[in-house]
Amino acid sequence: MKEMATEVEQHIDVETEGGIGWIRFNRPEKMNAIGALTRRQLGDAIKQAERDDAVRVVVLTGAGRAFSSGADVTEMVSGGGMRTPEDVGNVLRNEYMPMLQRLRTMPKPVIAAMNGPAVGIGASFALACDIRIATPEAYILEAFVNIGLAPDGGVSWLLPRLAGTGVAYEMFFSGRPLSAADAHRLGVINRLVPADRLEEEVRDLGNQLAAQPRQAIAGAKRAVNHALTSTYEEAMEFESYLQEAQAGSSEFAAGVQKFLESRRKK
Repeated sequence: MKEMATEVEQHIDVETEGGIGWIRFNRPEKMNAIGALTRRQLGDAIKQAERDDAVRVVVLTGAGRAFSSGADVTEMVSGGGMRTPEDVGNVLRNEYMPMLQRLRTMPKPVIAAMNGPAVGIGASFALACDIRIATPEAYILEAFVNIGLAPDGGVSWLLPRLAGTGVAYEMFFSGRPLSAADAHRLGVINRLVPADRLEEEVRDLGNQLAAQPRQAIAGAKRAVNHALTSTYEEAMEFESYLQEAQAGSSEFAAGVQKFLESRRKK
């Protein structure tokens, strides 16, 4: 007798709306904890969003009360997931790293719509985005120390640059959360909005960014990423390279024409 195929759970929901690609953690009953199936579906969703020309802005968010509570620790101590120290390292290197690097380097704006707590590797995904918009109930938590682990998912690079080394050390050493209000004050979160307006605000911003010249947006993202590990002189040289390339583009020609027309109307 032929076995019937079992339906695969959807831990990640994907939707394209206009030029915005929404990627949503969809395990609200587990506060959007990330397990093996979640990683596979999330990796596919991020890769597809980068490759899809119809998607000009990517939004990462969560269902329910959390953005993501981080790695599904139950898998680390049960038969379904990581069982050895080598497994932990390999998952970070081979699964999380490609996803996080893709978010940081894809030539499209990536917005984290933080509908709730972003914890552990969940925080890494939020911090790897270009822009963060959050509800007042959201927070960022790096609680690795509470289970005897060091920070991972690139957060040791991201958080000191966003919040300063003192804030990062205190969070890593104490395991205490950074509230949305404090994260906003430090510039880690761009904007705080009420929960019932979060997606509307993110959608409005996404539509604004989707209407901007595509290559210019990609160039700005490349410039910032390059400058984060460059000297001032190296950053200016890279900017010159980018401007030289952009100055020959149809985007630049159209932009200049639009500017001249607006001047003539005044």
